[in-house]
Amino acid sequence: MNRRKAMMLTTLLGFLAPARLFGQEEAGRKSAPKKASRPAADDREREREDPESPDEPPSGLLRESGYQMRTYDISSYTKLAPGQQNPQKAIVEWIFRRTGTADWHGDKIAVLSASRGQVRAYNSPEILKQVDDVVERFTGATDDILSVHVRYFVAADTRWRHQVFSQLTAVGNGPQGQQIWTMRMADAAMMVSQLQSQKTLRALPEERFEMLNGQTLTHKQAQPRTFAGGMQRESASGQGYAPKADKIEESIVLKFSPLLTFEDDAVDASIDLTINTVRMFHRTKVIAPREQGPPEMTVDVPEVSMTRLDQVVKNWQLGQVLLITGGIHPGILESKSGWLGTPIGAPSTSEVLVFIDIETGGKSKSKNAKKAEIEQASAEEEEAPAPRRSKPRPAAAADAEEDPPARPRKTSRRATRGPDLDSDGTSGENR
Repeated sequence: MNRRKAMMLTTLLGFLAPARLFGQEEAGRKSAPKKASRPAADDREREREDPESPDEPPSGLLRESGYQMRTYDISSYTKLAPGQQNPQKAIVEWIFRRTGTADWHGDKIAVLSASRGQVRAYNSPEILKQVDDVVERFTGATDDILSVHVRYFVAADTRWRHQVFSQLTAVGNGPQGQQIWTMRMADAAMMVSQLQSQKTLRALPEERFEMLNGQTLTHKQAQPRTFAGGMQRESASGQGYAPKADKIEESIVLKFSPLLTFEDDAVDASIDLTINTVRMFHRTKVIAPREQGPPEMTVDVPEVSMTRLDQVVKNWQLGQVLLITGGIHPGILESKSGWLGTPIGAPSTSEVLVFIDIETGGKSKSKNAKKAEIEQASAEEEEAPAPRRSKPRPAAAADAEEDPPARPRKTSRRATRGPDLDSDGTSGENR
């Protein structure tokens, strides 16, 4: 075989046989690129599943240095209020209460929007951490339904503090001297009973409400006052003008929004209490353009006082009563006139008191209530009498099968909606 035939044969063998038969496999021909690209895909999938990972901002949004976009699913919460128009509004309001509004309306571009399905926030990581906490308290609460009991009283004077002041725990105050305390339920019941027996406390209609956690309850008690606020023309001739009847409203308006904490044993409560009182009407004479009759007419000028308390009470323990003083409003929601139109007998001093207590009662009961129910059921089972036997049993059978020894009796307390309270008012978890 000459050299030319040998070269042709080698060329043909190189086309027909793979290179790895000759031990000439290249180092870069392995599947290393696929293995290197796999972790990158897993990381992207992990970031998509991780709620803490930031989302991509919209393409038209001017990006700020260090800011991130987060999207939160709130559909599980808004589905609980199908008949309510904008239940997601409560989440936005509580975010503002937690973070303030300055970080959302400052020099840097920030975004906070909410629909029934999701909340989108674009801000710094520090602000987004607070948004995380607020959204979690809405979507991750054990109890979604809260039972709120609101009672209004009018005290004849301020001396109701004499016996109970040492039992009150101050948690806030208002700009016009209003005060907020917490007290035990037993102390609140005793206080109300004593003051009503002494006829120094006048009760207004009380209400119980079932509301969704975090939403805002608006409760109003009002009484209109009619007065002659001006004059109006009744006919083209003759006297022509007559007093015009106007109305002004004397009212107590409470806007209340409780939000459960992570442990579901306390709430943060936003309280907006406005009290509007018509103290008196000042009668004033004015000249009326009449063609006949006296040229003067009497109109009323109302003297009105108003107080407002707008505050958030934090970590209010369930099982305690919140007591709010709305200020001194003489004759609130009652007649202001005295005997025969004189100041004698007219109300002089009266203080508005608001009692609020909350119980949980939503999709599941509180931990304390569950524990108390289990203890009560166990105690009832142990205290149940043994069934009577209709026929005497043989002695041999009695010896063969002995009755099991009686278990020691457990002490249990009555189950309540909300934290269990001992006689001294302490929480059952502290026992």
